[in-house]
Amino acid sequence: MKTRYYFGITFLLLQVISIIYALFISERFFCWAPYDEHTYIQVSVEIDGKQLTKREVKDRYRYKAEGWEPRSINNVFNIITQYETTYGINDNANVLVKYETNGNKQRIWRLKQ
Repeated sequence: MKTRYYFGITFLLLQVISIIYALFISERFFCWAPYDEHTYIQVSVEIDGKQLTKREVKDRYRYKAEGWEPRSINNVFNIITQYETTYGINDNANVLVKYETNGNKQRIWRLKQ
């Protein structure tokens, strides 16, 4: 009985620690607390002077090229960076992400290689 008790307490303690940790990182994949940022994104990619279509961008990253991101904008940046530093490393892609979080002023994020 005591083993189950300690296992249960340990499990709950690990959950609390995980929640607190998730509140202080930008990705917040496993945070139980509600994430109240909504970001409108527009991703454009240029490779060797050719602008990719929205469909080509979607196929490249397996993620939408334009639309709402209900999680942290850093999730989008991570998807793009991961692709461009692995599969697309030799493509010399210039990536531009225009985004507005919660209706605030538009910001721009760039990834140049």
